[in-house]
Amino acid sequence: MKTAIATSGQLGPFLKRLRTERGLSQTALGQKIGLSQERVSKIENHPENVTFDQILTLLMALDAILTVEPREQAAASSRRTRAADKDAW
Repeated sequence: MKTAIATSGQLGPFLKRLRTERGLSQTALGQKIGLSQERVSKIENHPENVTFDQILTLLMALDAILTVEPREQAAASSRRTRAADKDAW
């Protein structure tokens, strides 16, 4: 699943979705990376107040990677993905 994230407001819900899709509570995720449940909650709710290293650590614990590409490329990729999804129906 590729997700384009352009703002910190989009990052928090994405991290929460990844965590819940993997069947992890905030407490369980925190234990994997040495953070409290409260800190995981703050990261999900306010990712703009988190270090980049903490975001990468969280992504690693969620078995996800960060990919950065130019906006034009991301928009074209997103259009292709939506078109493929429509064809699948």
